[in-house]
Amino acid sequence: MARLSPLVPSDVVELRCPYCGRQVPASTDWVKDAQRQWGRCGVKLATGGQTVAVLMLAPTQRSGQAMVKGLWVQPDVAGHGYGRQLVQAAAAEMLRLRLDVILAAAGDGQHSSCATPPAGFLERVGFVRPPNSALWRLDLTQAVLERSGLGVVGRFLRGLGLGPQPAGGAAAGRTSARP
Repeated sequence: MARLSPLVPSDVVELRCPYCGRQVPASTDWVKDAQRQWGRCGVKLATGGQTVAVLMLAPTQRSGQAMVKGLWVQPDVAGHGYGRQLVQAAAAEMLRLRLDVILAAAGDGQHSSCATPPAGFLERVGFVRPPNSALWRLDLTQAVLERSGLGVVGRFLRGLGLGPQPAGGAAAGRTSARP
């Protein structure tokens, strides 16, 4: 089972991107800004107690926007939908915080840096690249997070004590099934 949870500065210092080797110090300005404004700096996904996927977000100078600062899924678990789950959970959290856009810079298709996820991935999870823009954007006010309703996002929100409760009052956990 995979478990989604908020990414906090103490998590960030322990993580190293499996693609580019980047490690972000907790003292980095955007990490401190995200923690101060949102109480977190992204979302992580763990299986078996190990973090296997991370989406790091930072506030931008423009109100209501967040910027992807890093996104990676361990190569041995890639292709299981974990990247999509991270984007959905981050989108739900940013909506809860009253943000309306997530921005990302895209790479060339070869995932060589966590700071620039592949354009194809961004497009598959709902980001669009406006004409004459270097950045991709996910408009949270228009995004359809999952065809079946809230799905993973609903489970994540319920795990945080937010969002609608399951029918019949069933206990909600913080786990999500592998797609």
